[in-house]
Amino acid sequence: MFPLGALLIGGAILMLTYAFASIPLPVDIPLKSATKVFDRDGELIGIFSGSERRFIIETDAFMPGGKKEFVGHAVLAAEDRDFFDHSGVSIRGIIRAGWANLTGGEVQQGGSTITQQYVKTAVLQDPARTISRKVKEAILAVKLERRHSKNEILGFYLNTIYLGRGAYGIEAAAEAYFDKPAAKLNLGQAAYLAGIIPSPESYQPDEDPDGAQARRDRVIDQMVAEGYITEDQAEKAKSKKVKLKGGSESLKFQKAAYFMEWIRKDILEPEFGDDLYTGGLEIHTTLDLDMQNMAEEAVSSVLTEPTDPQASLVSMTPKGEVRAFVGGKAYTNVRKARGFNYAVDPPGHQAGSTAKPFTLLAAIEEGISPTSAFSGASPRIITEPACNPPWEVNNFGGSSFGTLTLDQATQSSVNTIYAQLVAEIGPEAVADLLKNFGFGKDIEPNCSLALGSIEFTPLEMARGYAGFASMGVLPTVTPVAYVLDSDGECIKEFVPSKIGCDKKVREKRAGERVVEENSAAVLTQILTHVVQGGTAPQAALPGWEVAGKTGTAQNNVASWFSGYTSQLVTTVWMGYPIEEYEGVDGRVKAPEDCPAGTNFAGDSCVYQPRMGYICDIPEQCRPVHGIEVTGGSFPADIWAAYMIGAIEGETPVPFPTPTSMPTELVNPPPPTDVEEDDDTVPEAPEPEPTEAPEPEPTEPEPEPEPTEPEPEPSPAPTQQNRRQGRGVRDRSPP
Repeated sequence: MFPLGALLIGGAILMLTYAFASIPLPVDIPLKSATKVFDRDGELIGIFSGSERRFIIETDAFMPGGKKEFVGHAVLAAEDRDFFDHSGVSIRGIIRAGWANLTGGEVQQGGSTITQQYVKTAVLQDPARTISRKVKEAILAVKLERRHSKNEILGFYLNTIYLGRGAYGIEAAAEAYFDKPAAKLNLGQAAYLAGIIPSPESYQPDEDPDGAQARRDRVIDQMVAEGYITEDQAEKAKSKKVKLKGGSESLKFQKAAYFMEWIRKDILEPEFGDDLYTGGLEIHTTLDLDMQNMAEEAVSSVLTEPTDPQASLVSMTPKGEVRAFVGGKAYTNVRKARGFNYAVDPPGHQAGSTAKPFTLLAAIEEGISPTSAFSGASPRIITEPACNPPWEVNNFGGSSFGTLTLDQATQSSVNTIYAQLVAEIGPEAVADLLKNFGFGKDIEPNCSLALGSIEFTPLEMARGYAGFASMGVLPTVTPVAYVLDSDGECIKEFVPSKIGCDKKVREKRAGERVVEENSAAVLTQILTHVVQGGTAPQAALPGWEVAGKTGTAQNNVASWFSGYTSQLVTTVWMGYPIEEYEGVDGRVKAPEDCPAGTNFAGDSCVYQPRMGYICDIPEQCRPVHGIEVTGGSFPADIWAAYMIGAIEGETPVPFPTPTSMPTELVNPPPPTDVEEDDDTVPEAPEPEPTEAPEPEPTEPEPEPEPTEPEPEPSPAPTQQNRRQGRGVRDRSPP
């Protein structure tokens, strides 16, 4: 037993000795390079971190005993408290970091020493999290410690570490954040910069002031614990807020700025961390810059005035590959793109009638025929228990219709008929379908879902309609195709590429079937009628089959058009952001201090402008170019302006024809009572019927007084009757 153990130990020592000798430490260590981002055709979109803003400076003043030693002490307290005690690798540091992360419930500390971090970023340039890389990192760290003094290594680290905002090294960071050289940093500023080293873009003072201050204060406390500063110095430093005074250099012109910020913040940084900014990666996206330019031009050509509303456009293939992405009208402004992104940021925007197809699809899935007939009279009182009766529903602008089929009601976007439909199938069916389409897992069953009372983002809406276009397969949204490292090796693949990525780095992005193929085909056939003769004739594309739906939120605070061909899905949204009401005298202390049409928000009153003429306060009325906006106006115009260019050169492919039609007729009128024009498609009224029945979250209105329901000659049977007694209803065609 003893000889075997000795052999094993001897073998391990021999292997480590060989590895130590065979992994060389370069004499000249090159600086890191920025990450390049390309569109689907290989055209450069931009780079993360911009040009490398790195200024090599003497760091003697930051070393222990120097005039500004707190700069070096802050970094040591944050990243490597055992720096002067280890030889490049710290077992104690690894154990301490693991315990801190375990007890803290999150990753608060890393186990790598400053020497290892420098080797990783300056020598290996390898973002892979593998055992072999960690072994190389440890061996080279030990070799570096033998070649250079501790102060030299700390100086290397201070001059090369990435600190966000395109700044490499302490000097560039001091200029970017505080508009001063590193030699003039104060204790609090140095602690903040040291605190954000693990993830600098996650703790920006202008985006997350509380998080930024917490990171700084944690470092200050650690400096006290290490004996670097006194309690009095710490309290004085912590009493001040983290305030930016610089950083404008990094907020420059950027193609597709909202797209770049979206993939950086939500997709790439969580995956690659600091290597996104320092690893010399190549990010190949699914974006098409030509189509992106068409999208931006479409918005600009329709919304021509500086005072016009904000707008968003998201375009993707039925498989989820993003082709164009407009998150706001400041298309190339990085500063604004780092603010609110109207395409993806929660909570989104009230959907209005753009959500009606999901209710119709739920009914189709239950076998209900699109030729089922309902009264389109307005107002309508819904008395079904599932709809919290009495629920009074009105059509947009007070429009009233006779008896219409579901197909006809979709063309003219008739609220009262969709209210009856959701009462018939039950709000649970609609909520379940919306969940299956990726709109969140906490959607409460509510009849107002049929009229778009909840909020969606344009990205979510585009993905949902992509599920229609792909005949019931909900795609995974895919803005990134594949990623190469600095050596040109594929390290991540999201979309099958021609470069031959290894299967080990391929991420499964297959869509999920959420409804039957034939159900989606039936829905698509109905949605083509919206464009052919309904509320969106502007969206017609000569020679192409187009399906889509308009939508206008309650009180005209948002308008939509979401439509698709068999090859491309595009959603357009427009609306004004919430504004602060300035007509209040004195300080606002309670909701009753805010006038009608505004909402209490801490110490102010806020309101959302309406793109129409009916308002509670004069400031609220913001018709666009003198027009009351509906989904069939400006949004459909933008959609068509973009799609005409986007499909140029493509061969039209027709939608699949339904193999069968649902046969269950809800509430068919007796054949003898059918009026002569009941089977004709009514002309769509100029205003789009999309008013949601429930008050918008930011603009509550009093609930209507209960009224007696109008008598109907042929009332719809209850949901329970339909599901448990399907033979109670006349099945003859209307």
